[in-house]
Amino acid sequence: MKFIIPFLLSQSILLPIIVGLIRLRRLDKGYQPFFILLWIGFLTEVVSFILIQGFHTWNAIPVNIYNLAEWTLIVWQFHAWGFLRQKKAWFYTLLIFAACLWMTENLVFMNITHFSPFFRFFDYSLIVLLSVNKINFMITHDNRNLFRNPKFLICIGFIIYFIYMIVYYWAFEVSLFGKRDISNTITFLMAYVNVFTNIIYAIAFLLIPAPQKFTLK
Repeated sequence: MKFIIPFLLSQSILLPIIVGLIRLRRLDKGYQPFFILLWIGFLTEVVSFILIQGFHTWNAIPVNIYNLAEWTLIVWQFHAWGFLRQKKAWFYTLLIFAACLWMTENLVFMNITHFSPFFRFFDYSLIVLLSVNKINFMITHDNRNLFRNPKFLICIGFIIYFIYMIVYYWAFEVSLFGKRDISNTITFLMAYVNVFTNIIYAIAFLLIPAPQKFTLK
């Protein structure tokens, strides 16, 4: 039961996936990296549950691989929304730098069987900064109701989730030294933060407008 309830709550990721599938024909290409990320997240949760419950082993390897995919797809998502679109060399340099950091920590120092804190801190912190920057841009350039803007909602979800993930993995590292009271509380609440952000993502998919059709008159 210790892992079953968090696993069941993690399956709330199916909410945005199902909404995305229902509205697949209306799903703009500008949201495809995020939609792919949700599918990879779902598969990672299933594999992690099987490893922990079926094989009684850590899920560090699939989670570490997922972190690299997560970073790549989210940065690609921001690129689709305009981030470094006119500076592709900088964009690819950022992707390569992150990949090198991941490989150094997980492969060179052989930490792939353990949760890698340095790449996570870099990954989560930069995603939060990208989300804040995107929200600031929308506030100054978009006069519409932002709470009906799917990009705004997804960025809000990113900020909530990844700030909590930074706290979550800090608590995990602290728990390794025996201080488990606060880490247990943070770990318990993580599942509910996950549900909350998945609901936000599902609402965002509901609000994605149909792609505009251009006609010659």
